[in-house]
Amino acid sequence: MSDSRVGDAIPVEAPGRKGLWLGILAYRWAAYAWMVLLAFLSRGDLRRPVLAWTAILVAGLWSAWLTATRGWERPAVRWVDLVISTGLILVSGLAMRERGVVGGLPFFATSYPVSAAMTVGAASGVAAGLWSGVVLGVALVLSRPINGIPFDELTAGHWTAIGNGAAYYLSAGGAVGLVNRLMSRSVAELRRASDEAARERDRAVRLAERESLGREIHDSVLQALAVVTKRGRELSAQPVVPGEEVRRLAELASQQERSLRTLIQRPPDEPPDGTVALRTILEAAAFGIRDVPVSVTTVDPIWLPSSAADELSAAVRQALDNAAHHAQASRATVFAEPDDSDIVITVRDDGVGFVYDEGRLRREGKLGLLGSMKGRIEELGGSMRVDSAPGRGTEVEFRLPAVGETPR
Repeated sequence: MSDSRVGDAIPVEAPGRKGLWLGILAYRWAAYAWMVLLAFLSRGDLRRPVLAWTAILVAGLWSAWLTATRGWERPAVRWVDLVISTGLILVSGLAMRERGVVGGLPFFATSYPVSAAMTVGAASGVAAGLWSGVVLGVALVLSRPINGIPFDELTAGHWTAIGNGAAYYLSAGGAVGLVNRLMSRSVAELRRASDEAARERDRAVRLAERESLGREIHDSVLQALAVVTKRGRELSAQPVVPGEEVRRLAELASQQERSLRTLIQRPPDEPPDGTVALRTILEAAAFGIRDVPVSVTTVDPIWLPSSAADELSAAVRQALDNAAHHAQASRATVFAEPDDSDIVITVRDDGVGFVYDEGRLRREGKLGLLGSMKGRIEELGGSMRVDSAPGRGTEVEFRLPAVGETPR
C-alpha cells in the first residue's frame, strides 16, 4: 500500500458555503429591487432626487461588479461593501425631504445594507458580522440629524424604530456568522471522517496483504514444520534413533527456515518488461496541482504498459484540473486497485458537483471532458464512468485492462 499527498493549497469554499453565498447574493438583488421601488414610490418627497438616484445607481453598479467578479471572496472588497452600504444610509438622510425619515414614508435604504452585514458575517464569523451590524446601526442613528431631526426631538417611537433597524443589522450579521461557524465545523468533521475512511481502507488492504502472506507461510513452512514435529515425536518413542533420520529432519527444518526468511525478506516485485508502476503514473498526473490538496493511494504492485502511461496520466490530470478549477473542491483523492481482470482508477472530489449528460455536452460543443478523459481511456481499451450530482461532489472511474489482458 502506498499513500501520499500532492499539493499544499488553501482549501476553497465548500459546497455548503457556495449555497450560502448565492443566498446572500439573491437577497442583495431582491433588496436592491425593493430599494429602487421605494425610491420611485416616494420620488415626490425627495429633496435631492439626483443624489438619491446617483446613490442607487452606485449601489446597482457595485452589486453587478460583485456578482460578476465574486468580489466578496476578498477581505478588502467586503469592507468596501460595508462602507458603501453605510454611506447609502447616510446619503438617504440627505436625499429625503427634511424630517421625512420619521414620517409615514418608508426609509428606502434600510434593507439593502443588510447584505453587507451578511457578507462580512459569512466570510469572517460572528464577531465581524456583529461589528458590521453595529456600524450600520450607528449610521442609521446618524441619518436622523442628517435628515434635520435633532436627537432631543426623537420620541420613544422614533428610538424604537431605530432600535428595530439596528437589531435587524446585528441579527443578520451575527446569524450568518453563526451559520458560517457551523458550516466550518461540519466541513472539518466531514474531512476527519473522510480521512478516517481512507485510513480504514488502507488498514483493510494491509490486512489482506498480511493474510496473503499468512496463507503462503501456512501452505509451505508450517506444513513442513508439522511434518518435522510429527516425525520427531515418532523417533523419540524409539529406543534407538537412526542418525540418517535425524539428519533428514534437520535438513527439512533448515530448508523451511530459508523459505521463511525468503518470504519475510522478499523484495518488491520487479516490473514486467515494458511496464511502469501505476503509482508512478498517478503521481505524475497529480504533480503540480496547487489549487486543491490531492491524495494518491494505490494497492501495490500494479503495472501498466509504458505505452499507456502518457494517455492515462493526461486523463487523470484532466479530472484533477476539473476538481481544482471548476468543482470548487476542498480536496481530491485518487485511488487505484485491481478488480478481477481490470484495473480501476477512481478520482473523487468534494466539490459542487454537476449533472453529467454526454448528449448535452456534445451538443454544446463542450468536448474537453469527453475528449481529454473518455476519449483517451477508450483508446487504451478501457471505459469511463462519471457519478456526480449538484451539491455532492464528483467521482470519475477509469477502468483499464490489466497487463496481459486483452483490451475490451
